[in-house]
Amino acid sequence: MSNPSKLVAAANARCPQCHEGRIFTHKWWNIFKFSEMHENCPSCGLRYEVEPGFFFGAMYISYAFTVGIMIIGGVIIYNFFGDPSAEGYIIPITVVSLLMVPFNFRMARVIFIHLFSMVKYKPDAAGSAQTK
Repeated sequence: MSNPSKLVAAANARCPQCHEGRIFTHKWWNIFKFSEMHENCPSCGLRYEVEPGFFFGAMYISYAFTVGIMIIGGVIIYNFFGDPSAEGYIIPITVVSLLMVPFNFRMARVIFIHLFSMVKYKPDAAGSAQTK
């Protein structure tokens, strides 16, 4: 199997080192377990949490996603629904923001680990872990 690019690996929530192992234990639509992560990559054994509290930084990415959702939602509502009252903005934007929580949470962590973990791609990492 050919290893995907870093962008494809991040989009599919795969390990930043081997691009094969899944970062999360369950699918994003499992609303009770969407946040559960493997401690180590199932393919290469890389420890995902580089140091205690590492993923606190992902909150900034999540915040940016949420602000983006709110701005885009506000622009769409204003342009397509004729500038409704405050409730016309608050209710749909809040509902969409809440529905996006699993995606937002996961993508913030994936982007953070791929950009800031300082882990480099090693195409042979998955194969070496399986032979151990």
